[in-house]
Amino acid sequence: MNPSYFRIKLNINDAISKLCAWNDGTYKEKIETRYSQAVRVCIDEKGQWKGQCLYVYERDGWTIFEDLSGAYSFIETDSWLEFADNNEFLLAGYNDAIIYAELLAITDGKVTKHFLECDDCPEENVNEGEGIPDIENWVDVASYVDEDELIYSEKGTVLIF
Repeated sequence: MNPSYFRIKLNINDAISKLCAWNDGTYKEKIETRYSQAVRVCIDEKGQWKGQCLYVYERDGWTIFEDLSGAYSFIETDSWLEFADNNEFLLAGYNDAIIYAELLAITDGKVTKHFLECDDCPEENVNEGEGIPDIENWVDVASYVDEDELIYSEKGTVLIF
């Protein structure tokens, strides 16, 4: 599995506007869909991703962006700080096929937890901050992702950049 998402404590309209500004442009397509169809609407007739694809929904004051195409992995922390601004923010994801996990928590414009474990580039591994306790290895991040009660919505919107 390789689930990955980021979420920001903003309503969905403000969060999408912020994402578009951060991406230096608006989305190419916006498609209301069910979760079960999210990947299908992101694939073209040749079986290729149409672009950077996110499944977006709002829950408990958070806007969640599920990264369907993997385009938002390996983004530098400074760039996420710019996106989050002074809003609460969390990035979390893992890929158990290649032993990769990342978790980044930002509160009030400061990184409170940054964890990265990647078997392919161990020199990049980091575990800093106490903003989310008990994150010591990629399995801890995977458990965090799998148990995050905010993640999942039957209905949402696909944004393709």
